[in-house]
Amino acid sequence: MKKYLAVLLAAVLCLGSLSGCGGKNGAQEQKEIKKIAYLCSNLGDKSFNDVAWEGVKKAGEEFGLEVKAVEYGADNKSRMEPTLQDAAGSYDMVIFSGNEMIEFLEKCYEDFPDTKFVAFDIDPVYELTMPNVFVVAYLQHQGEFLTGVLAQRLSASGVTGLVGGTEAVGINDFLVGYIQGVQYADPNAKVAISYVGGFTDSPKAKELAYLQMDQGADVLHQVAGGAGLGVFEACVDRGGARAIGVDADQRAYFLESNPKVADVIVTSMLKRNDVSLYNIIKDSLDGNIAFGTMEKWGVKQGATVLADNDYYRQTVPQPVRDEVQQVADQIASGAITVKTAYGMEQETFAQMRNAVKP
Repeated sequence: MKKYLAVLLAAVLCLGSLSGCGGKNGAQEQKEIKKIAYLCSNLGDKSFNDVAWEGVKKAGEEFGLEVKAVEYGADNKSRMEPTLQDAAGSYDMVIFSGNEMIEFLEKCYEDFPDTKFVAFDIDPVYELTMPNVFVVAYLQHQGEFLTGVLAQRLSASGVTGLVGGTEAVGINDFLVGYIQGVQYADPNAKVAISYVGGFTDSPKAKELAYLQMDQGADVLHQVAGGAGLGVFEACVDRGGARAIGVDADQRAYFLESNPKVADVIVTSMLKRNDVSLYNIIKDSLDGNIAFGTMEKWGVKQGATVLADNDYYRQTVPQPVRDEVQQVADQIASGAITVKTAYGMEQETFAQMRNAVKP
């Protein structure tokens, strides 16, 4: 009888408290989020990494969190996995981007069951199986459709250019969306296409931009991270050519430091890392994020759109801005379906690219 009462008391105590009962598969008290690490290759790219860090910093300041940017190095991939593991053991939440990093996490996430992970800018075809990870995939090809429409409407020559970082499916997804937008604006349009081979070599990007201008391109779009800064410099040097940035409102980064560069950047195709990460952190603190799930954010969610800043409104004619907005509305409603490079046959991609070759 005493043994029965002891078991009954233990059961009552377990029901009355969520902590300590059920192990990994039972109900447990959620670890409070106080410390957050943002992992990136490097800050200072005036683009993707910097704008993401802005969102994390803002959340830290507003919610009284300890936040830290941890840089593992742009050309030091061997540091990625140990950096991830170190952060996972020291912080309550770890935020990072990229498919390479999430593959490293797959190998060790079970060692850190109390750590929450946020992975953003992951391939939309990724299959998530980790219960303590929240994943965001950006539908960048949708935003690039808008970019292509805008670039073609601004072009006097009928030739625009795109300088990409690496010839990988993620960058080609930008290109596929861009080509569709250009052809929507003008079926006979041409696009000069180049790849830097990385995301840090701005002098090479500058030379590629010169070559595209020699082919007649007068509106150049960079999708090459920090290397893409060379595209802006080329537009300044040659004069007359205009540029479209990527990921962040890149004009804003140069307004004070280099006004000449700022003035060639008409707008940028945004990935709203700042807003996305701020909201994810806020919702995590409120218990409103379903870890173990993946979401896809595009034009409809306002995640992959053009920067609608004062300069864009001043330099782009109202009819063109109206058309871009109408196209955005149609993409959001599903009236326009934008093809993606993910799952596209290589032959189909090659035909699309060759069809717009100057």
